[in-house]
Parts: sequence; C-alpha cells; structure tokens
Amino acid sequence: MDIISQSCQHHLSYGVSTSTIGKSYGHWTFQEFFQTCRRPLPCGHPCGGIPSENSCAPCLVEGCQPHPYYGDGCCPVCADPWASNAVIQLDCGHIFHHTCIKQMLQNRWHGSRITFGFMTCPLCKSSISHPDLYEIMSQLIHLYDQIKSKALTRLQHDGLFNSSDVTDPSGKYFQDPTGFAMDRYAYYMCSKCQQPYFGGEGRCQESVEEVDPSDLVCPQCSDTTKNKICSIHGAEYVLYKCRYCCSPALFHCFGTTHFCDPCHSNHTAVHGKPASSLPKCPAGPCGKQLPGSVCPLGMDHPPTGEEFVIGCAMCINTHSF
Repeated sequence: MDIISQSCQHHLSYGVSTSTIGKSYGHWTFQEFFQTCRRPLPCGHPCGGIPSENSCAPCLVEGCQPHPYYGDGCCPVCADPWASNAVIQLDCGHIFHHTCIKQMLQNRWHGSRITFGFMTCPLCKSSISHPDLYEIMSQLIHLYDQIKSKALTRLQHDGLFNSSDVTDPSGKYFQDPTGFAMDRYAYYMCSKCQQPYFGGEGRCQESVEEVDPSDLVCPQCSDTTKNKICSIHGAEYVLYKCRYCCSPALFHCFGTTHFCDPCHSNHTAVHGKPASSLPKCPAGPCGKQLPGSVCPLGMDHPPTGEEFVIGCAMCINTHSF
C-alpha cells in the first residue's frame, strides 16, 4: 500500500468518508489534504487546520455553517482559496493560511530599518499569538525588547521622556513613551554581529534610498571605533565627527552616516558627493572650506568624507550622538 493509500485509510479511521473529502476539499491534492489536521468537526467536515493544534480551526467549507471567518473564501494574505493550504486561527480570532503567517514572520521587516509591524495580525493589528508560532515569536519578542530598552534609554538621555508628544492628551503618543521612542529612533541590524544598533532618527530614513545591507555595521564592529570603545558605556554612546566637516556630529542617519546640524539640514549638498569635491581640514559645514590650517576639533582625523570617533558622548556630558 502506497503512502497516499495509507493516509486515506488513516483518515477513514477518523470517521470522515472519502466522498466528504471530494465534496468539501476538491481544490486539495491528496498530499496537501493529508498535511492538515483531518479530525472530523461537529459538522462532519474534516478540519483544515494544522495537525499540531490542540483545538481545531472552524470549518471553512462554503455554506456549511455561518461564521465570520469565511470571508470571500480566500486567505487575506495570499488570496488563494482556504482549501489550498492548512489554516491557522490566531488568538485574536482571525484565520490565515499557516504558511502565510509563518513566512511573514520569517521574512521579518521590509527595508533596512528594523520595524515590527509584521508581528501583528494583518487584519486587526493585534500581536500575533498562537502556540505553533511560539518559537519564532519568542526570538522576535526578544529583539523587540532589546530595541525597546535602547530606545527608552536614548529618549531619557535626550530629555524627551516627558515631551509634549507623550504628555499632550491630543498627541499620537499620549502616555506612550515606548511608542514615541520606537518611532523617533531608527535601529538597524549589524551585518557582522547580527545585533541591533542605533542608526539615527526615523524621519531621516524616509528621505533616502535603501542602503546596501553589508554597509550596516554597528559601532562595536566598525573599524572606525577600534580602540575607542568606552570602558564604562561601551559603544552605545560613541560621539562621532561629522563625516563632511570638522564639527561634532549630532545626527546618525541611514544607519551609516554621521552629520552635524547644518550638514544634516542640507545633506543633499554633501551626502554622496565624491571625496575629491569635499573641503579639506579645516572644513566648515555644507561643503565650506575654512581658512587657515587649525582644525576646529583640535585633533587629527581622517580626510573629510570618512567616519571618525571623537569619544564617548556620555562621558563628556553632551547630547551629541
């Protein structure tokens, strides 16, 4: 007896006839059908959920029983018929193809900036929760908690924990400093150590094209910060020189580039320009060549256009990071 025949006999042992299979799940191949739960539901149709569930998903046979999950007969994510794959009912109550939700979690965020919208139900935006997804969700929740802690610490250091964005009842983030911090600050995944790091304000990311993932390198792994990691605060609050002039950097953008305030406000004047067109030290903001030979920073540093670390922002009591 071949595998399909054996599976058919196993299915019959649950008391569901082959005629029921054909009438109810005609879109399925036998191989696809036997990757599902198969236990008979109260209505008599076989369960189309995943085999590992303790409780069965609702029947999704058209016209069987009125319920709010059938919709137009297709998975809201892939738009394929329910019967084309095993389904999963999330704790919020919404139903999707199991493979669609799992693939969504495995693909994670879109683009270089780490975001967590993919961890919510595509329909109601509640946090995705289901016993079968526990392992992958646990890893993602750990990453979320890492970034949440970093963002709240930075919000506190920037003196914005009680800003109007959080205290104004009409504001988007009223009494939600976590939401405000996660939106304000952008974090990226280091291509070397695979750990998240602060890469600038979120509003900067919206104005530029995506960067090469290999260019995303945290301060801990960057060649620029070698031998300059603070023994007290580590690499989290490294203070950089503006890449395009001889000023301390106030902004870290795109996960790759540090700017002073003027160069940040006019980044199109300098960002992406060839090194030969940039001013030499002493260099003023926005591509201006300063007179003389004394660097405003009072230190030696690489040519304009390269990243350079001045020291630890926390140790020198400045908000310049």
